[in-house]
Amino acid sequence: MRLRHFFQTCTLATLALVFAATGALADHDERNPNVTEINPGDTVKVSRIPGTIYLRTQDDPDDLIWDRLPMYRTTLLPAPPVHQSVTLRFKNEVEEGKHLYFQVARSDDRFYIRMRWKDNSEDRASTVDSFRDGVAVQYALGDTDTSYMMGSGPENPVNIWYWRADHEQRVENLAAGGFGSTTLLPEQDVSGASAYITDEITQNNQWHVVMSRPFNVENPANKHEVDFDRDRVPMGFAVWQGSDAERDGNKRVTHTWILLDTGIDDSAAADDNAEAQADATADTDADTQG
Repeated sequence: MRLRHFFQTCTLATLALVFAATGALADHDERNPNVTEINPGDTVKVSRIPGTIYLRTQDDPDDLIWDRLPMYRTTLLPAPPVHQSVTLRFKNEVEEGKHLYFQVARSDDRFYIRMRWKDNSEDRASTVDSFRDGVAVQYALGDTDTSYMMGSGPENPVNIWYWRADHEQRVENLAAGGFGSTTLLPEQDVSGASAYITDEITQNNQWHVVMSRPFNVENPANKHEVDFDRDRVPMGFAVWQGSDAERDGNKRVTHTWILLDTGIDDSAAADDNAEAQADATADTDADTQG
């Protein structure tokens, strides 16, 4: 009986260790109540960074300010192949979605987006049989009728901000109006920075990437740059994980748009309230003097 009790005790201890290890491997963000789940069609609010607060550097991906801003999470799924030959590039086992965590904020004069996602390998270069990591944010220049797959033709293009790991401190400012039309814009006014964060558990390694641009387009003639001076901007994401042989159209994306609430209406309302209060104060002063 004592020997049997000993083996039972050992078995229970082993199970406890297994469950403990499983908990250690779990994605703690999955249970984080401070992370808001976002589905296609949902709206996210752009946070306001007070004018008295500055990032350590313009696009610091791990500045303390990010700990104080709302965090969102959305699921990216394999992009539908745009040509039959593209299916040859897909790895059969890469069918599951990937979680992308993101934050959106603006200062008085600049718009920021910060993204992070788990990636257990740091792939910085493309060779014959290996591929780099990357992430992109896409904005519809029109409304939600624009196709989330690279725009709906020349009359309904999209603006794309594209970061890739082999140029980690650079973000390409692109436009597209359909498949095969991606073009580097002459105005490269989007900046960025990144950091690859390692963990004792390899599966928890992450990329952190920040992109930013002046809130207002400096040249109104730049018709292919997103205009944030409107109340809703359709936005989508794409991630390329090099270790999964993802490149070009083989990627994970948000299917249909997420709506970005820029807060323009709030700012206009605040200005109207301030003007109304000023008028009321002036009227009161006039009555008092009268």
